[in-house]
Amino acid sequence: MQQFIKTLRSRDFWLRQFLPFALAVAAAFIARYQLELSDGVTPDFLAGQWPIYAPLNALTAFCLTLLLFAFIGRWSVATGVSGLVFTLLALVNYYTRDLHGTALMPQDILNITTAAEVMGSYTLRITRQVVTIGALFLPVLVIAVVQHFLARGRGKAPRIGWKRRLGRWAGCAAGIFAILYVGYFAPFSLKPKSTYGWAWQNTYYTYGYLAGTIESAGLMMNPIIEPEGYTNEAAAEAAAKADGYTPATATVSEQEYPDVVMILSESFYDFDLVTDLQADREVMSVTKNLDNSIYGHTVGPHVGGGTNSSEYEMLSSNSMMLMPSITPFNWLNLYDANSIVSYLEDLGYTTMAAHPYTKSNYRRNGAWLALGFDQVYFEDSFPTQEYYGNRPYQTDSASYRDFEALYEAMPADQPRFSFLVSIQSHGDYDMNDPSLDLVHAATDYGEYDSLMDEYLSCMYLTDQAFGELTEYFTNLYEETGRKVIVAMAGDHAPSFVDHVADKTIASENDLQILERSTPYIIWANYPLEDAGTASDTDPLNRMDLCMLAPTLAEQAGLPLTPFYQYLLAMKEEVTVVTAGNDFMDASGVTHEYGEDPALDEWVQGYFLLEYNNIGTHAHRNQSLFRLNG
Repeated sequence: MQQFIKTLRSRDFWLRQFLPFALAVAAAFIARYQLELSDGVTPDFLAGQWPIYAPLNALTAFCLTLLLFAFIGRWSVATGVSGLVFTLLALVNYYTRDLHGTALMPQDILNITTAAEVMGSYTLRITRQVVTIGALFLPVLVIAVVQHFLARGRGKAPRIGWKRRLGRWAGCAAGIFAILYVGYFAPFSLKPKSTYGWAWQNTYYTYGYLAGTIESAGLMMNPIIEPEGYTNEAAAEAAAKADGYTPATATVSEQEYPDVVMILSESFYDFDLVTDLQADREVMSVTKNLDNSIYGHTVGPHVGGGTNSSEYEMLSSNSMMLMPSITPFNWLNLYDANSIVSYLEDLGYTTMAAHPYTKSNYRRNGAWLALGFDQVYFEDSFPTQEYYGNRPYQTDSASYRDFEALYEAMPADQPRFSFLVSIQSHGDYDMNDPSLDLVHAATDYGEYDSLMDEYLSCMYLTDQAFGELTEYFTNLYEETGRKVIVAMAGDHAPSFVDHVADKTIASENDLQILERSTPYIIWANYPLEDAGTASDTDPLNRMDLCMLAPTLAEQAGLPLTPFYQYLLAMKEEVTVVTAGNDFMDASGVTHEYGEDPALDEWVQGYFLLEYNNIGTHAHRNQSLFRLNG
């Protein structure tokens, strides 16, 4: 006891041991702030993280410093290295969120190859947040230098023996264990164990980046969230709610099944939703005015990125709301998965998928084959190789012409399903000389002016190319009588959408939905029964991207599965479930969960069905998802 009191009274203890330790903790608080800044956390959420979750995240960051100190034995090196690691992590997270629309999560490790390719095509802009994140490393360096001189004291520190070294390891290990156990894993943990809901921001903004990352890492073992109150019986009861649904289009005979084409158009977006462009030419003169078509907007899972999430929702009609932290093709087991592919193959369709770029992105080759596509094609099967200026991506016009050849090679004695993921309008949008721009916006967007003009020019080319594709299928019908119905939708807005959006046109939540709303068009080369129809209450004619496949099947006059019937019946009441913390009704008004029991019942029923379809602990009832189930 006397030795302990003597130590506490020692000036050397406070200067050479306690103060370096305290400075290391202070550096961890700086790391915590860098990460929150990179995540775009608002001041209200930042304030809300005190007094519990801000210190918890700082101490979580401090665990890395403790780990380094255990092996190195020098606070200055441990603090400097951990500070550098967290600065780099914050910068990577900032650009991931800015370009992809979601925070950097542990699951993204599986998507590192695609992410590197995507990042390589963008110009990483040095924004105020980036400068701030980088500048915050300077006080960490100052702390490390101070620690270095404090540790030197009156001279070089003596070498320590194995006994003291083992004591240091044990002390650091005990500290790390205590922080993580009390913070996350104890029965009485500071952070609730299960907080992932309908949007990743809920967890990351409320509890902090590192706290959210630890929970996200836990989801790697079981990434699909089980809805509250789920049972297999509850899912079947939910499906029965739509038993009386009457399709908008009469079901046709098997001999009248049309060919079905779905196109996920890269970065296809209408900026008129969020800003007054004042462009010098109409950007979407074809898709907005096409005869015999239905035009509207699908609301996707992410803002400004996340092609694979949109692709998965389009094909499977499963919402990413139950799996908010994954890239589906990289993470889910897609063998024997229910999708529009399996649905149409049950009806006798032959199937094909194509993408005019590498097959490695999102492991798309294996994913498509697992989903059951009969044939899959990638860049080698797109020989036209036509480009817009210096942009390295094949134009939609050229891709459609090559796609037509692949379509014609499909068996003629079966109805055909063809799926295309385009590439022309992939970012970034500073690859061409301004003299090559086809469209110019008069509105001043500052540093985004040139990007906007090149992007709008890409949209103009996409619009014109779709007109060429419809001409091809029109001629096909006139020459052969072969019916084709086509649905095209954008995967997401371009990454800079939030930087140029007019923040005064809608509330923050409604603006986010507008930034997720990409155009869709359903067109046929034969008379489309519901052509020109639109919502009486929502002028943007919006629906969830998950609803596009059943809507297309309904318009084609195909028999519907109970799952598709449910989605279509729900669409009459609730049109969007991927809005974040809430959902949107048929009039375009958002509601919080718990606000309207009748609408809640539809949304909850959908998630029960989805979990029955893909959930780890569910016994899938195939009769709900397959016509021959």
